[in-house]
Amino acid sequence: MLDVRLHSTGPFRIDFHQSIPDTITAVFGRSGAGKSTLLRAIAGFEPATGLISLNEQTWLDSENAVFVPAYRRRIGYVRQTPALFPHLNVRRNLTFPLQHGRGHPEEITLDDVVSYFNLEKLLNRLPHALSGGETQRVAIARALLTQPRLLLLDEPLTGLDLERKAEVLPLLQTLHEHYRIPTLYVSHAIDEVVAICQNTLILSDGQVAASGSTREVLERRDLDDVLGANEPSSLVRAIVLSHDAKYQLTTVQVEDSVWSIPIQITVAPDTATKLRVRARDVALAGQKPQKISVRNTLEGTI
Repeated sequence: MLDVRLHSTGPFRIDFHQSIPDTITAVFGRSGAGKSTLLRAIAGFEPATGLISLNEQTWLDSENAVFVPAYRRRIGYVRQTPALFPHLNVRRNLTFPLQHGRGHPEEITLDDVVSYFNLEKLLNRLPHALSGGETQRVAIARALLTQPRLLLLDEPLTGLDLERKAEVLPLLQTLHEHYRIPTLYVSHAIDEVVAICQNTLILSDGQVAASGSTREVLERRDLDDVLGANEPSSLVRAIVLSHDAKYQLTTVQVEDSVWSIPIQITVAPDTATKLRVRARDVALAGQKPQKISVRNTLEGTI
């Protein structure tokens, strides 16, 4: 459990009191809400007072004059613009934290991240020869090789086109299951949060406006202004059954019903995923509709 009770003392003030579970938690909010400032304060890059502790290790305790510098906090930090060493190829970028570490047990190995992030063909390339998606995969892999106890991802998919996002998104969806490292994931894209994060924190003006499971938080109508949403939506759990490339459809099972949705080729069959159903995509009928373009018709009671 990550316990954070802090007040930033820099130009932008954060007043944050929260216990964060050991999973992937979204830090969501409009631009200027304080998301990146919060991550920098947790990492030790932003002046702050209060308390920051992860499980039984305390990184900041102002009352007892405890301050662990950033380089000793064992935090993997990936920003929107990853800072790979431009003069080192991918292999040497990845091995840098292993060669210059501080004696931490090597629980995450080079072979593991190379395999997980599909980097085998990139090892001899220099950063300037990588696409945006490849660069982010290398950056996250390198952060993991620092043997972190906490991972901070600050909008890692921002600026990537849909094809490049498709390279990284499936890896982020299973990241916690594979590595079991608590992660804070900053984003302003609801679809990313739905796909990746089990829990969500909503920041507004440097304070927590809401927190809880992603489903509960994103379904709250009182947060529309903070979320920037103009309509309610619901999250449902689905199992992918198959993909139809000809018609660009994916078939999923939601409880006892089978739905057809726009193709989600990055999610393999027999894999669980989450669907966000927006109000604008739902129509009601008093009897079963006939000869209409709506693909999924479900019987229910209001």
